[in-house]
Amino acid sequence: MPENAILRRDGDRVQPSEHAAGPWREDAQHGGVPAALMAALAEEAMAEETGDWQLLRLSLELPRPVPMEELRYRVRAEGGRSVRRLRLSLLDADERVAAEAVALMHRRGDVQAVPAFGAEPAATEVPPPEACSKRAGFGGMPDRPAFHATGMQILVAGGSDDSPGPATAWLRPAMPLIGDRADSPTMRACAASDFGNGLSWETPFADYAFANSDLTVFMRRPPEGEWVGLEAHTRVEPGGIGQTRSTLFDGRGAFGMAVQNLLVFRR
Repeated sequence: MPENAILRRDGDRVQPSEHAAGPWREDAQHGGVPAALMAALAEEAMAEETGDWQLLRLSLELPRPVPMEELRYRVRAEGGRSVRRLRLSLLDADERVAAEAVALMHRRGDVQAVPAFGAEPAATEVPPPEACSKRAGFGGMPDRPAFHATGMQILVAGGSDDSPGPATAWLRPAMPLIGDRADSPTMRACAASDFGNGLSWETPFADYAFANSDLTVFMRRPPEGEWVGLEAHTRVEPGGIGQTRSTLFDGRGAFGMAVQNLLVFRR
């Protein structure tokens, strides 16, 4: 097992490393960590099934901060020949739900590609990772071991993470997401999807918190390559409700999107 991994697993239990921490609290995980874990559990649950299965949607609920402590996971499958729903939960030592998700799995068929009409968003005008040198700093978020700082490599490809507004970046894990298995493209995509609100922030970190209470990821195909592209837009409304919408892409073009609902409040 690698010395440096975001999560370490023993049976149905996972232990986060310091690199799993989020920006808001040192004792709570970044949302991208449970998102990647849920994707891995969904893929593993379908590995023994007949056919070629793909994660089409992951709906992650974060009812409270996911603690930086050992958690137990639970997977329950609901049947179907071409569509399967997996209900996944993370439980703390007191058996309280720390996070839960529904993974929608589709069986892939032999339908040939249909010609696309119109340009793919975020497909051709974004510079590739090797042409991007600026590492994301996220507008003053704390510089300590954390998923955004040490767990992921994040290169700014458009816009600015130092000022409010839309932004684009390339992301990939800086170390294995789960110590006892290789990262899959789907895991990398789900981990990256939770960074939209941090990239395209509207309210400064020094004055406001803007944590997401959920994350929904849609993928019409798995990403290709190690890097996942994210083109993010955030809007914050009066009353402290915000929403981030992100386009997910790779070197070939867009392959999905992600939506986060935000709870925004003054520090």
